Amino acid sequence: MPEGNNAQIAAPARTSGLRKFTVERRQAESDVITSFILRPVDGSPVEPHEPGQHLTMLLDLPGKGRVKHNYTISCAPNGETLRISVKREPKGGVSQWLHDEARPGTEIEILCGSGSFVLDRQSGRPVVLLSAGVGITPMIAILEGAASKGLGAPLHFIHIARDGAHHAFRDHVRELAAELSDAQVRFFYSHPRPADVQGRDFDIAGRLTLDWVLAHTPVSDADYYVCGPIGFLRTFVPGLARAGVSDARLHYEFFGTVEDLFDEEPESAPPPQAPAQSPPPARGAKAGGGFMREAIGGVILDSAAEAVIATDREGMIVLWNPGAERIFGFSEDEALGASLDIIIPEPLRARHWEGYHDTARTGQSRYGAGDLLSVPGLRKDGKRVSLEFTIALLKARDGSVEGMVAVLRDITARFEELKALKKQLATQSSETR
Repeated sequence: MPEGNNAQIAAPARTSGLRKFTVERRQAESDVITSFILRPVDGSPVEPHEPGQHLTMLLDLPGKGRVKHNYTISCAPNGETLRISVKREPKGGVSQWLHDEARPGTEIEILCGSGSFVLDRQSGRPVVLLSAGVGITPMIAILEGAASKGLGAPLHFIHIARDGAHHAFRDHVRELAAELSDAQVRFFYSHPRPADVQGRDFDIAGRLTLDWVLAHTPVSDADYYVCGPIGFLRTFVPGLARAGVSDARLHYEFFGTVEDLFDEEPESAPPPQAPAQSPPPARGAKAGGGFMREAIGGVILDSAAEAVIATDREGMIVLWNPGAERIFGFSEDEALGASLDIIIPEPLRARHWEGYHDTARTGQSRYGAGDLLSVPGLRKDGKRVSLEFTIALLKARDGSVEGMVAVLRDITARFEELKALKKQLATQSSETR
C-alpha cells in the first residue's frame, strides 16, 4: 500500500500505539469490495489523520498467528470512526477473514493513520485523481476532505472499473464532486454489462488510456495522484513522467517494486516455465586449512561491503552490520529493536509484511536458494536506494521459523543507468516515429 516516489522516512511502528476498535457496521460497496466502519472500544476520539493515509491492523488469524496488514483509510477524518474498504482477494488471507468473519462487535487492534500519499493543499495547482479498481479507496478519502474543507482549484476525478458490479462509491463520488465549485468526474468501464447504461452508470466504455488523460487533463501544471494495480501504474506513472509531470507533481500508491513499475510490459506472454525443481539438500559449509568457520563468518558480518540484517519472527531487527549502516545510514543502536519499516518505503510495507509473515508461517521462501529480489529501500535521510537481496531462514530444532537473515547489495547506480538507457531508447524511438 500514496506517495510512492517521494516517500518520507517514517518512525518504526510500535505496539504502544495500538488501540482496540470494534466493527460498528459493514457496507457492501460492490460485488467484491466491502467497507468496515470502525469505532474505538474506549469511546474516546479517533486520532486525526490526513486523507489518503493508511492504518495498520494486527490480527490473530487461525493457522497463521499474528498478522500485520495495512489498509487505506477510505474516509476523511471525523473524530469518531475510521473506514476501510476491502476487496476480497482470492489469495488474501486477511481480506478473506474480514469478509467472512468480521461482523458488528468484532474487535480489531489498530495503529492509526500514517503515510504521505496526501493532498498538497498548499500548491494551488489543479488536482487529478486517477484510479483503477480498489485503488479508489484513498481517492474517496481525499475527495471527502476536499469537499468538507474546499479546494480552491479544479479537480478531475477519473476512475476505471470493470463494470457496474465492480464499481465502488459511484454515487458517493458524484455527490461529493457536486459540493465542489470546479470538479469533473469521468468513469470508464472496461467491460460494461448489458445492465450498465452509458451516461447513467458510466461515461466511457473501454480502457482508460494515457493519450486520453494527456488530452483531457492539465498536464503542464496539475498534481497527479495515481493508485491502482501494477499494470495501471506501469502505464500512467512512467507515461506521465515522460509527458513532463515532475516528481514534485506526481504521487502514486504502489505495492510492488520500483523496478517492476518502470519495466516495459512484455509484447506477448512469456513461454511457459519448466516446473520448479526441488532445491538440493541443505549442507553445512566446512572450513579447512586451519581456518575456523566462526572466524570466517565473523569477517563477513563485520564487513561494510554488503548489508547483513537479521530479524526475529515479528520483523524486529536483531542484527545490523557495518554494511547496513553504510547503505541505510542508521547506526547499530538506532536499528536494533526497530521494525524493518525503517528501511521499507511506505507503499511497499503491506506487501512486504504479507510475504514476511507467510514465509514465517510456512518456512518457505523463493529467495533462499540464490534467487535475487530487486526492491527499493529507504535511507535514514529519506532518500531511496535500489537493492538486491536474498534471505536465509533461522529455524528452531522443530523446523519452525524463528527469524530471517537478509544479505543486501546497493545497486542504485546500476538501476539509474538502466533507467537513463530506457529513457534514451524511448526518446530515439519517438523521434524515429
